[in-house]
Amino acid sequence: MIFENWLDQLSQFNLIYLSVFFLIENLVLIYLSVLIGKIIEPENTVLKKTDQKWVFSTLICNTFITVLGFELYRLGILRVDFSASILSLLFDTLLLIFLMDFFMFCFHFLAHRLKWFNPIHKLHHTHVDTSVYSLYVLHPVETLGFGFIWLFLITLLKFNFLSIVIYLILNLSYGIFGHLKTDIFPDYWYKNYFTKWISTTKFHNDHHKNESRNYGFYFTIWDKIFKTII
Repeated sequence: MIFENWLDQLSQFNLIYLSVFFLIENLVLIYLSVLIGKIIEPENTVLKKTDQKWVFSTLICNTFITVLGFELYRLGILRVDFSASILSLLFDTLLLIFLMDFFMFCFHFLAHRLKWFNPIHKLHHTHVDTSVYSLYVLHPVETLGFGFIWLFLITLLKFNFLSIVIYLILNLSYGIFGHLKTDIFPDYWYKNYFTKWISTTKFHNDHHKNESRNYGFYFTIWDKIFKTII
């Protein structure tokens, strides 16, 4: 497998080189996010001076999580399925999305309900009117919290490598589209029986306007179950 060989080659480098490599990788992802934001809503994609340090700290935290994940893989603690099985790919992708959404819903719910955690999460909610940059305006404790949930799950269970790639692309995409001010989802999305269970730009925007509702990320099902949906 090309991907497996690439990871093996990357394993030959020391921790400093890997840290720089993953720092650049995460910086590129932030740049792509901002680029998409500027294409869709250029006037709204503006980085405030007060947010610069938080975007930078999120970059550092995400780099740390990436390096830690790679070290777990290199030590054989985090195992990856490199098979080309279509069935494995489909099952693992759905399972990964479903479980991550549930764990992040719980984490997000606690961020609002725990007295010591709520002031930390309040930083993210300084963005009532959101933009792509809102995705990266997070306290380091929260950024690392989401990162550890991710590492815990992919270490606990052995997922297909393509499922991991697909999930990471989906996660970044929903992070971007969920924090746009412009709703990119068509009207029928809210009425169709199948798509109405999937989160939208408006769904997360409503959360920023009403912090006691809409804690989900990819699906609306958890908020419907726990009666926290608008």
